[in-house]
Formats: sequence, structure tokens, C-alpha cells
Amino acid sequence: PIQRLLELDDSTEENGCLRYVPGSGLPRKLRQHAPLASSRDEGHALTIELDESKGDVEKLAPCKRGSITVHDEFVIHGSSGNKCPDRERRTYVLAYRPQKVVEAERKLGFTHSHNDEVNWDTFNDGEERKK
Repeated sequence: PIQRLLELDDSTEENGCLRYVPGSGLPRKLRQHAPLASSRDEGHALTIELDESKGDVEKLAPCKRGSITVHDEFVIHGSSGNKCPDRERRTYVLAYRPQKVVEAERKLGFTHSHNDEVNWDTFNDGEERKK
């Protein structure tokens, strides 16, 4: 599972550049994610607990427009919100995930697609909607 990110704008700490935890992908396991807001209607962001006792140290990856970053899906990564009222941070993301990774992510309640039949408030699959 590989992700490639093409920066369409400069990304900085202030406008929410990529954040990652070096070495977090080595165990080849996805960690549990949780919704950041109280419901998916309020926000689609997810969060994860970092454990500094296990070496989880967040690093920033600021990039210039046109830069490309490549990382494995198992690497803990994300970005904060854009705190700049006058600067965008647009990124084109190309992700490849084999079916077994997609299945593992869904067991954790995580999906990149907003077209899936997922109850975003509970992170359960579409079974609840079919009742």
C-alpha cells in the first residue's frame, strides 16, 4: 500500500503540512483510528493516539509546490487544519491499497472513500442502513 502526494501549493506547518511518525510503519500493522469530531457531519477527520513510550515522535514534512512525498499506508500520517486565512494547501493524492489492506482498514472503521455505505457516526459498515 503506497501513497503519493503531489503538493499543488507550498505546505508549511501553518497551513497544515504532512505530519508523520518515523518508523511507525515497521510493524506492518494499522492502528485504531477514531473520529476527531463528535460526528462525521461535523468533520471527516480521524485521529490516532501516539505513544511516546514506544517511540512515537511526530515530525513535520513541509514541502514546496511541485514536491512529491511517498509513504507506506502503515506509516502514521496526517495533517492538521489550515490556520492560514489567505493561503491554500492543496494536495493531489494517489493511493494504491491491495484488497487485504482495504479490508483491514474497514475492520478498524477507516475508509478513504465517501462513497462507501458507511455510517460515519459509528464507523460501522452499511449493515445498519440496510435494517
